[in-house]
Amino acid sequence: MSADPSSPIPFKVSIPDEDVVRMMRLIKETKLPDQPFLSDASWDYGLDLKWLKEMRDVWVNDFDWKEVEKDMNAFEHFHVPIEGVNLHFIYQRSPRADAVPILLSHGWPGSFWEFHRIIELLTNPPADEPAFHVVIPSLPGFGFSSPPIKQGWTMGDNARIFDHLMTGVLGHSSYMAQGGDWGSFVTRILGSDAFPACKLINLNMLNGPPTIGALLTLPFFLLPTSWRQWLYRHIYSEEELRDLSRSVHFVKTGLGYLLENQTRPLTIGYALYDSPVGLLAWIGEKYKEHVDPEIFPDRIHDMLAIISLYYLSGSFPTSNLPYKENAIFGQKHVITKPYGLSQFPYDIFINPLPWLKATSPNLVFVRRHVWTFRCPRSSGVASWGLARNGCTKPVPHFVFLIYSASR
Repeated sequence: MSADPSSPIPFKVSIPDEDVVRMMRLIKETKLPDQPFLSDASWDYGLDLKWLKEMRDVWVNDFDWKEVEKDMNAFEHFHVPIEGVNLHFIYQRSPRADAVPILLSHGWPGSFWEFHRIIELLTNPPADEPAFHVVIPSLPGFGFSSPPIKQGWTMGDNARIFDHLMTGVLGHSSYMAQGGDWGSFVTRILGSDAFPACKLINLNMLNGPPTIGALLTLPFFLLPTSWRQWLYRHIYSEEELRDLSRSVHFVKTGLGYLLENQTRPLTIGYALYDSPVGLLAWIGEKYKEHVDPEIFPDRIHDMLAIISLYYLSGSFPTSNLPYKENAIFGQKHVITKPYGLSQFPYDIFINPLPWLKATSPNLVFVRRHVWTFRCPRSSGVASWGLARNGCTKPVPHFVFLIYSASR
């Protein structure tokens, strides 16, 4: 498997029983208010108390971590040391000789487990669909990967060790990559000239600054609302206006977690380190507010599995560190490889395509999906809804054609 002296070590997920029992005891015994503090306030003031209690009841009465472990261990897990990080990853090979190696990178508040529903679809697709050797690492500091060993560890560092995983450890001379949220930052860097083995990328989060033409419309805000709306409807499509409105709403109402993580990541990390219900509130809010409501009821157990993973692995504090170590806004990564873009209706950042093409012109494929279960900006949870549809289009067919031509 490996051309690297640090060979992967097979790994089985096995959390000590006493840790699981303690987690469930804490979930049951955590005291919550009997009634909301503001009777007429709901999600506009933060988490809805009724929802939190309902999710806790599901966790207590209809969730079994050991069943999750069994499902996780249906895949091939490994650890390998790279640059001081004990990196965890799934490596699931396809039986197909023409399979394309693909690296799938998650973000926050996600994990490697987001992708589990599409692994089989990618490794064993119908004969007329492309097949993939699937590699899913846990970002350093997430899940079963150890945290970075130094301050200042960036997504560029993650890109470097992920590229080494694909080439030096697993021995692939070429591969493609897909990512969203922090995974999209990693993937964009892999899509630069610095990593020639990565031949193309697919993203489900990509932001771009407004074009000069868009900036010239800023004086429209001085006009009466009806005039301004009329003008914008002649510049942007209804879909683009909805996307921009959703992004603006998130910036106005949903950035509290980001500011905390950027400035004091370990404060909230230590505060919730031993509080599974606290994690349910902090992380569950993101799932509830940014998912397709049609699909969410079918994926509650997946959400609880990921939150349980944060608690049982003790990785929540270090999962916040990327916000401190990376400048989220203003990062410039020049994508020189062909790339595709997958967009979903519950994404919170979808920029008009002209904005994206102005800075990343190698866009060769765009697919606007109708619906999906979508965690904010995170690559894998987008696949949950697509897996329900039996669709592998998070990695669209175009990638196989371009990849084959560029090998």
